[in-house]
Amino acid sequence: MKHAWILASALLAGLIVLPRYVDSCSPAPPELRFTTYHNMLPAELAGGRIGVLRPHFRRRSLLLAYRGLSGLPVRTDELHLAGVPLYYFGSDAWLKARLLLTGVPGVKTIDVTKKVPGQDYQFYTNCLDDAFATATATLRNRVAQWGAASPQTAEWLRGQDQVFQNCAAGPAIPQPLTGGDKLLAADREYQIAAAEFYAEQYDRAAADFDRISSDAGSPWHDTARYVAARVRIRQGTMGKDAAKLRDAGARLEAIVKDPAAANWHAPAEALLGFVRAQAEPEKQLAALGRQLMQPGPPEQLERALTDYTSIWDRVETDKAFVPPPDSDVAQWIAAFQADRPAIDTWRAKKTLPWLIAALQKAQTSDPELIAAAHDVKPDSPAWDSVTYYGILAEIRAGELDAARAWAGDALAAKPALATANLLRSERLRLARDWTEFLQFAPRRPVTDMSDEDESDEPIDDATLKQHPVALDADSVTALNHRVPLSLWLDAAQNSLMPANLQSGIAQAGWVRAVVLGNNDVARKLAERLGKLKPVLAVEMRTWLAEKDPAAAQFTAVFLMLRAPGLEPMVRYGSGRETPVTKSDIFRDNWWLLEPMGRVYDSEHNHQALFDLYPDGQFGPTGFLPEGRASAAAKEWQDLNQRAQNSVNYLCTQTLEWARAHPEDPRVPQALHLDVEATHYGPSDKSSSYSRQAFDLLHRRYPNSEWTKKTKYWY
Repeated sequence: MKHAWILASALLAGLIVLPRYVDSCSPAPPELRFTTYHNMLPAELAGGRIGVLRPHFRRRSLLLAYRGLSGLPVRTDELHLAGVPLYYFGSDAWLKARLLLTGVPGVKTIDVTKKVPGQDYQFYTNCLDDAFATATATLRNRVAQWGAASPQTAEWLRGQDQVFQNCAAGPAIPQPLTGGDKLLAADREYQIAAAEFYAEQYDRAAADFDRISSDAGSPWHDTARYVAARVRIRQGTMGKDAAKLRDAGARLEAIVKDPAAANWHAPAEALLGFVRAQAEPEKQLAALGRQLMQPGPPEQLERALTDYTSIWDRVETDKAFVPPPDSDVAQWIAAFQADRPAIDTWRAKKTLPWLIAALQKAQTSDPELIAAAHDVKPDSPAWDSVTYYGILAEIRAGELDAARAWAGDALAAKPALATANLLRSERLRLARDWTEFLQFAPRRPVTDMSDEDESDEPIDDATLKQHPVALDADSVTALNHRVPLSLWLDAAQNSLMPANLQSGIAQAGWVRAVVLGNNDVARKLAERLGKLKPVLAVEMRTWLAEKDPAAAQFTAVFLMLRAPGLEPMVRYGSGRETPVTKSDIFRDNWWLLEPMGRVYDSEHNHQALFDLYPDGQFGPTGFLPEGRASAAAKEWQDLNQRAQNSVNYLCTQTLEWARAHPEDPRVPQALHLDVEATHYGPSDKSSSYSRQAFDLLHRRYPNSEWTKKTKYWY
């Protein structure tokens, strides 16, 4: 179930993490990526670079980029702000602090979210980090004053546990304390008000906090004054009550103007900005935009980034929302992320942000715009973006020779890795022959992102060692669909292709050659694969030793059944994570050929490639002579006719061999694997192969160990 969160204040924001599309049967493995997809990389920022800006970047990254392009580069102590803002619900520290006391009931977790009244699937963050931080600090102080085993500490903890019961459930309101320890009684008054707040008893909570704030003798009188304003904010946002928000604003303004409340000026100012944003969001965005263009401490910048993006996220749901006209950064973000020209604004302002936006939208090769892009020097933070988008504009305009020359010069300048990969994708799009295809196809991964991690983090050393170079979807699509087997053989031994990629190409090429019946190429690829991939070396020698073509065919099929990672195509990125001879527990076994482009129809992780191939048909098309291109098309057609579904193909081959050669000792295992393949591979549900293999195995080989292992058919 997906939860919809609502914003209760700038400090009450909940982070929404929606899963990317994955197959319903399995989680997607970590993906190698060749550029960033959400934000700029901190490592590049540390060097004064912002890389190639993308319209789908998170707005906090675009805000930081605008600052950098305007002369405020990200400082070392601000590098973390480029990533995802993390909301650590701080109950962990509180739960650890409870362990200071012995003999108290254990609490493993605290749910901090609560259902929005009247809604079935909307939740909000009820108990925030500062509540747990305050409780943790208070507990430590009370233990130091009263002792860990004192009755006062135990009573205080009972009350605080009741407070946090209201985070997700409740109401659970602690009982007042009369007489006894005055500090404990004062703490209990505050606990009661806090419990009422989390139990959504807002009027009672506000009244109790006001009473505490009027008691100069309470250790909570300053805190209560501030929290009372937060109660009104929660009422105003949850109930859409403008009067409550005005009341909160008045309370916060009073705190800001009170010299005696100096410690609360900063948090009150932050909440006051949120309150103002409810009434005049465009005005507050403009104010925050001006603030973002001023130098200041990292915490001030982080708060401004969070407030800015939170306000924008809320108001953009209103189709009538127009970015404030007096805020250049807001206008720039709106133009950069929208499908509308920006060249007129660039001509009027001639700034770097608007140059990038104008180039990104350009569909023609405007001489003035291209000249301005060429004038940007490599040491400028805008160079990566204007170079990539300038070359893209030349490609769109059909100025292919100019684009090739520009891309060549840019790559010679040794740009940052992510930028180099984007430039290589442009240069591959412009490939004129097979040599250029091989030259610009390989890419070095820069990030490794999984379903659980929606941030762009540098690739770790272990993954980089395993995949120092990989292929992206443009080169993979071209290789699988537009390159004949004769060139697969060349790619598997060409020095322009790194050794780890030669191995994958030789492996897939051998399977393809076997299916297509091209024995000459298959033998050469088998020899190459035996050298490149030790795990398959013995199997390749065994296959090569077969002199009879029919026996060699079954030997190949038998290997494919035992090595479910074999397939007649290469994959982009890290490819299949499970070793080739092992069965994947998430059923990524054997192959199912997809029509060209279908796999990328909804693939939002390749936004940059859609710049070059808007129709999703990735990869260059004019780099081979007509004869070779026609041969590749014919091979792809034949491959689909013979083995579009690997399980059907393997079962057919096995059953034919088994019926003709019942004495072959490999047959029982092959029939067992046929049945397994129909269960763990991309089986055609209407096929009868599983039943046929099962029946033949049990009828002919009743005493075989493989028969005993095959208890069912699918």
